[in-house]
Amino acid sequence: MQGLALSREFYAEIAAPILHNELPSYVNQLAVGLVGEGSECFGFDDEYSQDHDWGAGICVWAPEQMAVKLEPLLEPVFARFPSTFKGYPVRMAPKFRNGRVGLFSIEGFYRRFINSSQPLSTWQQWYTVPEYFLAVATNGEVFADPEGEFSAFRQSLLDFYPQDVMKKKLAARFATMAQSGQYNLLRMLKRNDTAAAFLAASRFVESTIGALYLMHGKYMPFYKWAFRGMKDLPDGNLIAGKLSNVLSLNLQQGAGIVATAEAAVEEVCVDMMTLLQKKGLSRSKESWLMAQAEMIQSQIENPQIRNLPVLHGIQCS
Repeated sequence: MQGLALSREFYAEIAAPILHNELPSYVNQLAVGLVGEGSECFGFDDEYSQDHDWGAGICVWAPEQMAVKLEPLLEPVFARFPSTFKGYPVRMAPKFRNGRVGLFSIEGFYRRFINSSQPLSTWQQWYTVPEYFLAVATNGEVFADPEGEFSAFRQSLLDFYPQDVMKKKLAARFATMAQSGQYNLLRMLKRNDTAAAFLAASRFVESTIGALYLMHGKYMPFYKWAFRGMKDLPDGNLIAGKLSNVLSLNLQQGAGIVATAEAAVEEVCVDMMTLLQKKGLSRSKESWLMAQAEMIQSQIENPQIRNLPVLHGIQCS
């Protein structure tokens, strides 16, 4: 069983009845779920995930002032939870929480990931929060939220980037794909600079993955889960297969593999250009992706964002 499903059942069968019995005057003001760090929050956990920070657990969110009052009241309640559930560990004892489950203030939870205790309101805020933190802040599941305050904040992030910010980040991704894959990878191979070729190929693949997430309105998670999560996106399996071809190239062949590498990269770029057209973000059939990046950026309405260098923003992704 995966951790999110296990935690959902743990809440329904164990935690919810205890919370209602022990804290009847507070329970309808609390949000409960499992969101945040950990592969189980993304639904990516497997048997290898169970060796650390894994098991049945819940996050309890309350407004900041209430959370301060609740802390001494909740600890005895958490202590009543069993140490195992359906044969799996329960991680609600203090030594097993590791800041991933337990009581959180709503403001503190979001501040931890997006550096703001209120929903993001300016383009600068949206632009500078690393994308993987937005992925962490919006993953998982909310099991209960009678007041709706936590979920309203969550929904403001799930609604995704403002259009101008999304286009700027997408332009940077496409520009990086062109620079690293269509240009530098091939030049490094011709120079027999294997290390630089590996770095260029890696940057091309990561930028392609990032662009695909952006075009589908999803935040790209931490790098080790980005490829796995991409497969759940529309078109994800197709692009994943072609990126695997790039990653499988024997770059140590140097100049001897330039033509093969160029073909593998170009196949990805044509597919990404086609997807860009389907999304209504380009009318050009140009497969040189720097040109596509410039076209995307030209559509940005805010001049402050539009006038940033086309590659600017990749470090904020």
